[in-house]
Amino acid sequence: MKNFNRNLLAIAAPLTLASLPAQSHDNASPTYLPEIHAPAGVMADHLHKQGEWMMGYRYTRQEFSGLFYGSSKATAAAAAADGYSMVPTAMAMEMHMLDIMYAVNDNLTLMLMPQTMSMDMTMAMSGGGDGGMAMEMAADMPMQGTHSHGTSGIGDTVVSGLFRLSNGPTHKLHGTFGISAPTGDVDKKNSNGSYVHYGMQLGSGTWDLLPAITYNGARDRISWGAQGSARLPMEHENKSGFQFGERYAATAWSAYRLQDWVSLSIRLGYTKQHDINGHYNGPHNHASPADLQANYGGEFVDLALGANLVAQRGRLAGVRLGLEWTSSVSAHFNGYQLGRDDGLNLSLSYAL
Repeated sequence: MKNFNRNLLAIAAPLTLASLPAQSHDNASPTYLPEIHAPAGVMADHLHKQGEWMMGYRYTRQEFSGLFYGSSKATAAAAAADGYSMVPTAMAMEMHMLDIMYAVNDNLTLMLMPQTMSMDMTMAMSGGGDGGMAMEMAADMPMQGTHSHGTSGIGDTVVSGLFRLSNGPTHKLHGTFGISAPTGDVDKKNSNGSYVHYGMQLGSGTWDLLPAITYNGARDRISWGAQGSARLPMEHENKSGFQFGERYAATAWSAYRLQDWVSLSIRLGYTKQHDINGHYNGPHNHASPADLQANYGGEFVDLALGANLVAQRGRLAGVRLGLEWTSSVSAHFNGYQLGRDDGLNLSLSYAL
């Protein structure tokens, strides 16, 4: 996180200096207003004018810790009683994504989003299952026998078309029809030749449909919006024998422009994720909750606070930086899972 913070400052500092307005706060070009883009955690939120390109970069980091069952905290002893000899204690997930958009005309914008993924998980012995003596004598004693492992590489690639449905002066509506191509590996293995946990594979391994509908509104310095989306697998299983469950999401946000170059936002998001269908078709473990399909998915509500910055002058004019901090409001997990800690979303883009 320290390295990320230093890199973030390196990006934000010159953009902020270039953004400082030379004129009053009502004289910026409408193209450069910060609130015409949604918060950094929302994708496929806007269209472009005919012939316009946008080149962008997105970064997401999410951390997880603490064992939960349903909506309640769980102990390693409880997991051991259910037959698990290992439990996860912490995990970090990072995504780096290119965001490339091109407007065929004013009513249709195409989008290409290749990405890379990395995940690192720390595990500890619970003393259950086939393990020997329990490593906890009480719920508040530290666990022993910890180890870490991770995966990284190319993730799935998203190709989408954004099509305008309504374009009023203060209210806009567009739909998105997207496809996720299975370019990420789903056959990552441990050193002993067994498959890693389902959730540490780099992609879904299936062709997935990504429909969405997005509404945007604005009046004076205030803007608002909402988006409903889904991820729907179009194949019953991938080459490793399983399928990630359907995912449905809804989010709504509002932003206020403080100055021409900066707006602040608040966003609330809801996600429902089904568990995993199918089963690994090769050697795999059943020692940890992450090894079983039923311990995936759930219902989650998150709150996000963000800022959008746009350089108004100089060589960086038009460069956009979006930052967003996310935190879990409520969560109901399917089975045993790690809790959701705070996360970060970053977007950096320029249209030409």
